[in-house]
Amino acid sequence: MQTNVTHFSCVGCGVCCKGRLIPLTLAETKKWLDRGHEVSVILEAFDESNWPRPPQEFAHAVSRSVTVRSGDARIQVIAVFAGRALEQCPNLRADNLCGIYEDRPLVCRIYPIEVNPFIPLDTSNKACPPQAWESDQILCSDGHTDSALEAIINQSRYSDRVDASRKIAICIELGLNVAAWKSNALAVYFPTRSELLDAIGSAKEGPDDYPGWEWQVRVEDPSLRDRLTVSAVALSSNESTDYIFHRL
Repeated sequence: MQTNVTHFSCVGCGVCCKGRLIPLTLAETKKWLDRGHEVSVILEAFDESNWPRPPQEFAHAVSRSVTVRSGDARIQVIAVFAGRALEQCPNLRADNLCGIYEDRPLVCRIYPIEVNPFIPLDTSNKACPPQAWESDQILCSDGHTDSALEAIINQSRYSDRVDASRKIAICIELGLNVAAWKSNALAVYFPTRSELLDAIGSAKEGPDDYPGWEWQVRVEDPSLRDRLTVSAVALSSNESTDYIFHRL
């Protein structure tokens, strides 16, 4: 018997395609750039000693990250490549329908389901209007989706893992070396389309191919900053024009 059933059907309002950054796989990033659009880079850092959540969530985060050197410490860094849709997605048509529907990114195919297995679906946190949740179509029940959607979710998670090292190498090629601390803030970079395409073309396989590269972490929370100092993590200054420091 199905319980905790969530109904959903897209009403074509286009709200979810506006005012956001759209996480992309590395292959999707290249397609996005080849279409003439812009991609931002989001950098997050973390380590086990300063991880406030259950260990299974740490394991999931580690699977998406790469181990790098920061000062005398070893930390994890995640690079998220995200299509810029800060006003609206460049592929959104005038009728609020997707102009690349058959080739849309995985995260768009998955929405409104969460890719992160530790974030439950909360309809109140979604931009969709109330009528979208009044559909006869079942999106999920007891936290489970149908097999086709589950396969897309697993594909997205797999891409996160296999792309992790190459994305960090691309960041190094771009000269990006400051990350924000996960769940505390985001460091958001805005490379030009040509810069990112060049970096993708010249990047090596991963951070081990750049042995002299050192990462820094920007933190403004005094307590967290003290803990990371004790852990010998290299901390950056609090001022930079190279990226946006977005507090969470």
